[in-house]
Formats: sequence, C-alpha cells, structure tokens
Amino acid sequence: MKSKIKNRMSKMAGIGAVIFALISHPALACVGCREPGSLTLQHENSTVLAGMAFSWSVMFMLGFVMLIVFGMSLYIWRTCRRLDQKQNRR
Repeated sequence: MKSKIKNRMSKMAGIGAVIFALISHPALACVGCREPGSLTLQHENSTVLAGMAFSWSVMFMLGFVMLIVFGMSLYIWRTCRRLDQKQNRR
C-alpha cells in the first residue's frame, strides 16, 4: 500500500517539476542581472552595480537566516541528546 502511494507521489512530483520548468521559462532575469558583461556595463553601469549589490545583500540575509536555523537545530539536537543520556542513566 505504501509503495503505491510512494510511486504515485513520485510521479506527481516529477510531473509537477516538468510543468514548473515549462511555465517558469518566461521568468528570466533582466539583461543587467543576466549578463553583466562589457557591453552591458557600457550602457547600464549603475543598473548592473545596483543589481550586484542587491544580490549580495540577499545572499547575506539568507546566510543569516540559515545561521539562525542551524543554531536552533543544534540547540535542539544537543538538548535531546542530553535528555536521552539522563534518561538512560536511570
């Protein structure tokens, strides 16, 4: 029973991924973000630099969130391990 459900969920996830890939194709980055080459820098220097600064700020924000999640997960893991050790001593 579980294998049928698992196979069905796998197929649905695969179909969903293909549909998402096909639908999301038009959502491409602007020229300044997509190709910050020499030609783009000549025409839109400030746009490219602003886009790069924005990208770095997003990366730092995501990194901070991941650090918080990692710290909380580590705290929960250590607490559970400590409680298991105390329970096994009894």
